[in-house]
Amino acid sequence: MVMGCFAGLVIDADKMLLIASSASLAVVTLLALKKFSLSTKAKVGLIYGHLIFAFFPFVVLTTDAACGIACMPCANNLANLIALAFPTTLLFGTMAAFFVIPGFYMFFSRKFETGNAHITRFVGRYSRNIGIKKPKVYIIDNANPVAFSFKSFKSMMFLSAGLIDMLGKKELEAVILHELGHLKRKASVLSMSFSLFRIFSPLSLLARFHHDVDGEELYADGFAAKLQKTERHLKSAKRKIDEFESSKSIGRNQ
Repeated sequence: MVMGCFAGLVIDADKMLLIASSASLAVVTLLALKKFSLSTKAKVGLIYGHLIFAFFPFVVLTTDAACGIACMPCANNLANLIALAFPTTLLFGTMAAFFVIPGFYMFFSRKFETGNAHITRFVGRYSRNIGIKKPKVYIIDNANPVAFSFKSFKSMMFLSAGLIDMLGKKELEAVILHELGHLKRKASVLSMSFSLFRIFSPLSLLARFHHDVDGEELYADGFAAKLQKTERHLKSAKRKIDEFESSKSIGRNQ
């Protein structure tokens, strides 16, 4: 009785050339990302291009193995393998970008949509003023001072209960404006893309992009200070957060 058609993974010259070409393109996109001053859209495009080229050989080889086990005609047929593997790679990349990381925050954190009228009005008013769609604001059940935002299909902002308890009214508004600055610049998309890069790229240990993160943080700080017409409230908020983190660190070391 025939138990299957798979007789081992065959890596021939054509597959080796495909793997080498895809790996080379992954390196080229990484170098372009590091070397050139690019727009946010260009950076995001290069990150996903890098991830696609980095994982494409793996998808080709696993597809080849699956075709062999299932006795399908795509086994060891490079053209058929590429036709199957490339859309699969794009699909998984898209799912990771729009569902995996956003889903982690949406479904694996204890949160609730804010009922704070001041926060709701403030976010709504400034979202209109700067010309972006009002994000949904969620409160995270976390005593640590945390604030972040991102956009997948919808814009979302997350503020921790600890942050709200710690900061005064103007300080909290400064933090909210900082996050709105990220959303206006679409930096959250870039931040999520870099997160995917760090999690999934085999070359992530060889590349550092702190300058991109630092630049976006400086922009968001300046955005908040411009709207408030002072840096005082944002600096005060950061000082309180730093003091909290320092005291927590000291407590762990004792």
